[in-house]
Amino acid sequence: MVTGIIEDLKKTLTGIDVSEASYGQNGYHVAVEAQKGSLVNVAEFFNGRTFYLADLCCVDYVDYLELVYFFNHHKTLCRVKVTLKVEPEKPTAPTISHIYTISHWYEREIHEFFGVYFEGHPNLIYLFLHEGIDHYPLRKQPTPVPEDDKKLLNSFNPEGEEDTFFVNLGPQHPSTHGVLRVVLKMDGEYILGAEPVLGYLHRMHEKMAENRSYVQFLPNPARIDYPGALLLNLAHVMTVEKLCGIEVPERAQYIRTITCELNRIASHLLWFGAFPADLGALTPFLYAFDDREQILDILEAITGSRLTYCYFRFGGLYNDIDDTFIEMTKRFIKRMRERFEVYDRLVTGNVIFVNRAKGTGILEQGEVHKYGCSGPVIRSTGIPFDIRKTEPYAAYDKTDFEIPTGTVGDNMDRYDVRMTEMEMSLRIIEQAIAKLPSGPFKAEKVPKKLKPPKGDIYHAVESSRGEAGVYIVSDESDTPYRMRWRVPSYSNLMTFPFLARGTLIADAIATLGSYDIVVPEIDR
Repeated sequence: MVTGIIEDLKKTLTGIDVSEASYGQNGYHVAVEAQKGSLVNVAEFFNGRTFYLADLCCVDYVDYLELVYFFNHHKTLCRVKVTLKVEPEKPTAPTISHIYTISHWYEREIHEFFGVYFEGHPNLIYLFLHEGIDHYPLRKQPTPVPEDDKKLLNSFNPEGEEDTFFVNLGPQHPSTHGVLRVVLKMDGEYILGAEPVLGYLHRMHEKMAENRSYVQFLPNPARIDYPGALLLNLAHVMTVEKLCGIEVPERAQYIRTITCELNRIASHLLWFGAFPADLGALTPFLYAFDDREQILDILEAITGSRLTYCYFRFGGLYNDIDDTFIEMTKRFIKRMRERFEVYDRLVTGNVIFVNRAKGTGILEQGEVHKYGCSGPVIRSTGIPFDIRKTEPYAAYDKTDFEIPTGTVGDNMDRYDVRMTEMEMSLRIIEQAIAKLPSGPFKAEKVPKKLKPPKGDIYHAVESSRGEAGVYIVSDESDTPYRMRWRVPSYSNLMTFPFLARGTLIADAIATLGSYDIVVPEIDR
């Protein structure tokens, strides 16, 4: 597919420079340099071939700002990086929000953090920050926010009509699973519009990365996605390892796989307990946490933590696992398989739960690529997209597992996919333990002060919520010049305004619960 895309780009579009990139070295197959006049055509080209917009970010090179667009395909792996250079004084670029819906949020984010004005964007208001911000936070040199821009950014003013009213869902509401606010425009009990308001938990992790060495940043990913901390810990170390050319011992790869899948189950159990609770059923929460505690006991023994894990290191692991860990894991696998029967009787077959979940929150397969959503949200529509299969890492290519999918993409399908995924995780863990090789658990002679070669790289893993990607620009120092986190909850939540429109508020609560969002991940 890579060769075909390069040829099609050269034949179809003008005003661009296309070249093949080293996927092993950079994490993408094709590099495209676009001009301001050709960017919209490039976006339309990839939209017409059902590529999704995996991420959109900005890098400040002082002399110019560079917009970086990452496209990929759900069915055939083909990662494409598109760049557009803009002037730093008054940076402008055309919007592609009318082509890719998710870019509504990406462009707003870039506007408030870098000051890039996207021509044609319908609503360039604050997404994360607030009117107290005087400078664009991610610019390399202090750049004040002009007064006109402040007025534009702070112009959120919901307008209603006769017989409509507004309801704040959150920021302190149990169904938002964190400090998330959604402004609902209501007509009786029906939702006419839903506007998520983000930023209540924003910590500027990407700014922290620019002021910390690669080693010092190790604890941060666990604070981005706390229920699936190991999975983002892995995304960080693997991206740096690929950038530095560090080889990881085979034993460490298997242990990474085992521990990540245990963490995935723990994350899914947290969702399983919370989802029925959103709908009024509290008993499943107690069962789920009973099982989850077993996993936390297992992981605490080797990581020293029960939640915000920082177990992986560049080149391997913090320490090795022992026979006790393996025996505890085997006992948990046996216990968990027996509990699935309980969960089926308690929730899956419960007529009240089925009536609340089935046929609500339907995301059609044809809409998926416009939002860039991933994980169980996309698999529920019938698309078997899982990075563990499409871009295998750790020891996933040494294990046999299926990708569970749904059929219609409703709340029930998202539930079924996650429940089946837990069984697949048990299968992966079992195989990885059976094949666990002996040998070292970390590479020898990994420098304590890493200074990767100059260049950039994008690498993604399959977190419990979907595609978690890290984009690093290196300037040969021990600190990233730019580190960007592509998180799945962000793009998955973008579908909520679309799915909530025209539904009962009770059904919207069910849809929001089915996403399994993590607000600190969105507010990274």
